[in-house]
Amino acid sequence: LPDMDGYEVMRRLREDAATRDIPVLAISANAMPKDLARGMAAGFVDYLTKPIEVERLLAVVDTVIGTIARPVLPAQGNEHVA
Repeated sequence: LPDMDGYEVMRRLREDAATRDIPVLAISANAMPKDLARGMAAGFVDYLTKPIEVERLLAVVDTVIGTIARPVLPAQGNEHVA
């Protein structure tokens, strides 16, 4: 990111009520254990390092999608006519 790093982006997202609940995945070339710990402490849902392992990325995305709250829709075809 030219003007700010991912931690600043995360901070700004978390400050805004409209974006604070958006899950954010970090992707970085910084792969030391302290880097991963810092990323998780910052609130990223996961911290992947480059080069990206596509299988791992897809697994993380699937997990995140599975945890996003979805509106409960009424069951169709179960309406009773009196």
